[in-house]
Amino acid sequence: MRFVILCGAMLLATPALAGFDSAYTDLNFNDKKNCTNLTPAPVEGEPNDSVAFECGGYGNYVVTFAEGDLRSFVSFGTESGDHCAARQTFGGFNSVGNKIEWRRKDGKPIATILRWSVSYDPEDSNKQKSWLVVTKLEAEDSCHMGYVEGGYPKANEKARWLADTAAEAFSCKVGKPVFFANPGTVTEGIAANSGCGE
Repeated sequence: MRFVILCGAMLLATPALAGFDSAYTDLNFNDKKNCTNLTPAPVEGEPNDSVAFECGGYGNYVVTFAEGDLRSFVSFGTESGDHCAARQTFGGFNSVGNKIEWRRKDGKPIATILRWSVSYDPEDSNKQKSWLVVTKLEAEDSCHMGYVEGGYPKANEKARWLADTAAEAFSCKVGKPVFFANPGTVTEGIAANSGCGE
């Protein structure tokens, strides 16, 4: 079982055009000052195969991380454990990367970009692809709004473009995430619980 702790350490912001830029926080596995362990106590005689942590993110944002059955769930905001993103993951075994990119408009975060590693072969979990998950930040919710395959041309720029052009209009209640993937990459059914309004 992997114990992944999401913690925020503010780094320098990266400037961009038209009021959009990025700030970054690290996923620090050992920063106990910034993270609270929410993992429930194990039941006697039963293995505990899940973990949960709540950590400081960018500004006042809280990063909530949970893992169960080798699948990760990450949400952002206040009371973010109740958010749509807290129920969204990939179908295959997966894990998250070590840095969160907070996409901002005029200094206000509107979305996050986080790299995930996802197993795509049920017979061999070591066969993985990376995906950039773009998560919309709403006042009282967060949700996946798009997935960009890590090997997609200029994947980071595409993820930022998606956040910048679509995050403000995207609705966690009715919106469906979009995929940007290379030819031949199967996207049907890759994301589990991809819709929030269901």
